Amino acid sequence: MSNAETVRKRWKIRRRLSDLKVKLCDATLILAVGGLILAMLDVEFTATRILESFVNTSDLSFILRTAAIITTIALLFFLLFYHFIDIKIQLVETGTSNWRVGITSERVLNTLLEVAICAICPIPETGVVAWPILSNIAERTRERVNIPISVLLTLPMFLRFFIVCRYMVLHSSQHQDTATRTIASLNHIAVDFRFVLKSEMYERPLFVLSIASLMFWCVVSWMLTQCERYAYPSISGFQHFADYLWFEIITFFSIGYGDVQVNTYCGRGLAMLTAIVGTLFSSTLIALISRKLILTTCEKRVNHIIAENNITNEHKNAAACVLQNTWRTVLRARDYQKSSSRRNQQRLAKMQRMLLCSVITFRKTRWKLRMQMEDEDDFFTARRAFNETEDRLQKVRQRQSQLDGKISMLFENVEALTQAVMSRKCYLRQ
Repeated sequence: MSNAETVRKRWKIRRRLSDLKVKLCDATLILAVGGLILAMLDVEFTATRILESFVNTSDLSFILRTAAIITTIALLFFLLFYHFIDIKIQLVETGTSNWRVGITSERVLNTLLEVAICAICPIPETGVVAWPILSNIAERTRERVNIPISVLLTLPMFLRFFIVCRYMVLHSSQHQDTATRTIASLNHIAVDFRFVLKSEMYERPLFVLSIASLMFWCVVSWMLTQCERYAYPSISGFQHFADYLWFEIITFFSIGYGDVQVNTYCGRGLAMLTAIVGTLFSSTLIALISRKLILTTCEKRVNHIIAENNITNEHKNAAACVLQNTWRTVLRARDYQKSSSRRNQQRLAKMQRMLLCSVITFRKTRWKLRMQMEDEDDFFTARRAFNETEDRLQKVRQRQSQLDGKISMLFENVEALTQAVMSRKCYLRQ
């Protein structure tokens, strides 16, 4: 088999495996989100018991948890199959059949960590656990309330959102475009989540920050509701969610009115996480706004040209005023020499003052023009120097080409003269 056929065969295999990899990622995302939704429904139905008049809450909880376990098992299978396909793609790219090339310690650790995260789900008949709360924050008195273990198992299920990051990478334009992947590979850049996130932040920063903030607020508000709702069973779950959504927003932006408080250590941990993430988001937003407000190179150049033209015109007008006032002063001096009246003396003094003011204005504008030339951006100076150097090199090349032509012509003349001398010498010998 020739090299071209081998490359074509590998490309077809890689294309087929890549399509299968994308489909497996979609399946894992659907199963992960589906299992999370089932667990959330189980937690809400168990806490509120809104369907108790229609169906037994324990039976409904058993069905939902069983469905969550089934989706989790399917998720683990598809997740392992995804990594298996990823290893096969790496083997096809490297052109080897040794599995040790694809199975590294880092890949094994990442796979085990993903399996451990995705394996967490509520189990039927798990019972309750005593949850410490601060019933009176001022007196530091502690109480304990019974919370279903399914709630504690549901909270870490939000870590499954790492599959969303993988979905974003595989469905991004940077990953789907072969030319982009090739250019990135030649520049030793991995088309991973960090690269895709940076690209999206560069192209649509406000959209990305808005979506990420809304998702973070909703998720953490629901988690805070589960941490705090059993401390106040008389308050409805929706009111809890609305209060802690408000708490999330004001904590996220480092405001903190203090009207809503958390009474559990879980809630305090989530509040600290919100404060840290909010600080990072605020810093990123300020950096993005600052970058948008910075003038581009072309805009700087336009403003520089406009300012330079205005100062140049002002300098010319000041010079014209100096000449005009000088001529008027000379005329007033002649009038004063003809008639030394008080009126002519006052007119002469007035014109002399105007001449002095125009000279001062001229000096100021000349200084401003000089400062404008000195404050010119280094980029423009380097660009101008580069253009001047390029022009000089072009002239040198032209002169060099002319010199080469003259030298070649001189060699031709010398050769013709040599031939003429040789022919003349032969003629004289004869």
